[in-house]
Amino acid sequence: MKKHPLPQTRQLSSAPARISGRWHAVAASVLLLMASGTALAQNLAYDIPAQSLDRTLGQIARQADLQLMLPPALAAGLTSPRITGSLTVEHAVAQALAGSGLEAVREGSTIYVRSRAKGDVTLGAVTVRATAFDNATTENTGRYAARAVTVGKGEQALREIPQSISVVTQQRLQEQGLISVYDALDATTGITLQQSPQGGKYIYSRGFDNTTIQYDGIPLERGLYGRASNFQGSTVIYDRVEVLRGAAGLLQGSGSPGGAVNLVRKRSLDENRFTVVGKAGSWNHYGLQLDANRLLNEDGSLRGRFVVDQDRSDSFVDYVDNTSTSYYGTLDYDISSDTQISLGASVEKKYGRPSLLGVPRFNNMQDTGLARSSYFGATWNRQDVTNSALYADFTHRFGNDWRFKFASTYQREEQLLRYQASVAAANAATHLGTLQTRRTVYDTHAAGFDANFVGPVSLLGRQHELVAGFNYTDSRTDTSYGYAANRSFDIYNYSPVTAEVSDATIDSYFREGREGQRRQYGVYGAARLQVLDPVKVVLGSRMSWSRTDWLTTTSGRSSSVGETHNRASGRLSPYAGVIYDFAPDWSAYASYSDIFKPQDERTESGASLRPVVGTNLEAGVKGDLFGGLAHAAFAIFRIDQTHRAQADYNTSPTCSGDWYCYTDTGKVRSQGADAEINGELARGWNLYAGYTYTSTRYLRDLDNEGLAFNTYTPRHMLRLWTTYQLPGALSRWTVGGGLNSQTAYYAQTSTQRLTLGGRTIWNGYLNYRISPQWSASLNLNNIFDKTYYSSVQGTTMSYYGDPRNFVFTVRGSF
Repeated sequence: MKKHPLPQTRQLSSAPARISGRWHAVAASVLLLMASGTALAQNLAYDIPAQSLDRTLGQIARQADLQLMLPPALAAGLTSPRITGSLTVEHAVAQALAGSGLEAVREGSTIYVRSRAKGDVTLGAVTVRATAFDNATTENTGRYAARAVTVGKGEQALREIPQSISVVTQQRLQEQGLISVYDALDATTGITLQQSPQGGKYIYSRGFDNTTIQYDGIPLERGLYGRASNFQGSTVIYDRVEVLRGAAGLLQGSGSPGGAVNLVRKRSLDENRFTVVGKAGSWNHYGLQLDANRLLNEDGSLRGRFVVDQDRSDSFVDYVDNTSTSYYGTLDYDISSDTQISLGASVEKKYGRPSLLGVPRFNNMQDTGLARSSYFGATWNRQDVTNSALYADFTHRFGNDWRFKFASTYQREEQLLRYQASVAAANAATHLGTLQTRRTVYDTHAAGFDANFVGPVSLLGRQHELVAGFNYTDSRTDTSYGYAANRSFDIYNYSPVTAEVSDATIDSYFREGREGQRRQYGVYGAARLQVLDPVKVVLGSRMSWSRTDWLTTTSGRSSSVGETHNRASGRLSPYAGVIYDFAPDWSAYASYSDIFKPQDERTESGASLRPVVGTNLEAGVKGDLFGGLAHAAFAIFRIDQTHRAQADYNTSPTCSGDWYCYTDTGKVRSQGADAEINGELARGWNLYAGYTYTSTRYLRDLDNEGLAFNTYTPRHMLRLWTTYQLPGALSRWTVGGGLNSQTAYYAQTSTQRLTLGGRTIWNGYLNYRISPQWSASLNLNNIFDKTYYSSVQGTTMSYYGDPRNFVFTVRGSF
């Protein structure tokens, strides 16, 4: 039999391993995934606390009615993490042994534990392995606290990153029913969302917008829309959502200093498993998800997974409905114990009748008192969206503990959006509002790759880590937007049954075509230096090149053609941080980071303005609680953004087309603090709580100096979610809930200010474990049925938040 080094991934297989024939399995993998009829491994319900390793293994063996052969000397002094969830016995043993240097072999009804062999070993009847993504993966861990993150290249513990970072794990995605990327971000410390007039949302962190989304660490520009954000994405394909707060120029080149969002996709599991999820809820909400995972050869080196999810719902708004269908497939192959490849593809389709732009206010900014169910669209409103993606990555570990990773992705968004909506404030005296018919067609492509090396070096008797890499992204969009003439209507006497306005009528009034492209590439490097036993210094830098071009053509009542271009060449983004371990589980840190963003505006001489630069200064403490079952963090921060464009009123009012030329003298500041605790604080009790204080100001601005530059960001925000598994005879029950709370914010125009009061929305959760394979849960959202506006469109339009609603979910795993 061919010999290999013992793989570092975890898998228990009861058949002898065979290395030959893998490529035949690759060719047949999709058919095997769908057609295999082999019985799936049985799952058992585990809830074993963190304790000594021998006790944990003994409990696992007894629960599975197996014998355990464990020499006492092997387990002396070793501990195991908490084992929880519906798992196979093999998976439970692998979790218990993770990081222990031991391996398990199963022969019949006996589990043998032994020291992991060094060098080449023959693959025996059983091997214990853990995939290249194992440490950071949150699926099937039952944890709120992530063990590691990958947003910073390579796997790092949260304490090793001298910036604020949050992770929404798979456990929270499932418990809270966070079915969209926006849902996950709205449940994250320091993130605020504002509704886009085209169906998407704007993401703000520390007061700054964020249009760059990372996919498995590859930064892609997702704000390249002709008019407004249309981005809509489901969480069904993701294992977790990682959110870094503060400037991230080292990671993603140009962009906003608010932070980085990294969506990490699910991978194939190391066991045969089939999961079915059904749900039903308010407003005719129904959903079904099927998730099949298969080991596609005898030694489990080739694994496949296919997920299909459909979600259909009406709305609390009259006439509105939506159907979303997602497909996701991935193949993961261990070429050897040191080399893995992963391929994936996804398609998300969304269609229905939308309500856009919300409900109007009066022109004196008073509330119109319209019902939450009010709809000002037409019966022919429609939205048809398709998001498709391809993923591929390759990882190789060298013998000296260095690792190379190449990851790539391609994303495409297509949308047809036709709708009628109220678009302006209503007259307070006549109650007449303004209707407009609009049409948007867009096609956006985004592709990129990242290649990096991560590995240790020894210097002056200490171990350090180096990171070096290169990435490239290219985003392109082709958008057509148009609207027809306005029409008046009575906001209290409205019928959506109207004739559909033709494309010809829209185009004859106003049509705008926009073609855009943004390309960026850069090289980066970082050194994580252990200068003293308790002190680590992180130094890094990135050199970036970027270019963005737009061609805009308008037609209808008037015609025009315009172009804008911005570029940055050899732009340097430095990074520095220091981490001091003042206790075994606690660290203090301080860091500096920055990021740049090119500008389109020009000076009177015709020269481009310098890029806007955002610098982030941050200091804080982080701690691991209860052996890493929970994390705590506190940080204070200050972000200054300089070189912002300012109208130069010393120039002609037609200097730049139909406006003044510009200078780059503007400056804004965001400062504040955030605190977070996340994880298992006692047996059966999980808690996530995140608080943020943010203050934003124009420091230098001709028109707004001294005012808040982001009025949509509340001063205070609190996000909380907690669950508790009842003890003893009631241990099948888990109860919980949470809240989203924030203080007031406002929308500002040159002459008007609309203030929206603070709000606290309470949510509840109940789960019952029917059997080791089945569970049922109930989510009750907005328990007290609070009426509130979740977002505003200037001072003229408002969006109601969801009324009280429920979702009942049944989950089975086999």
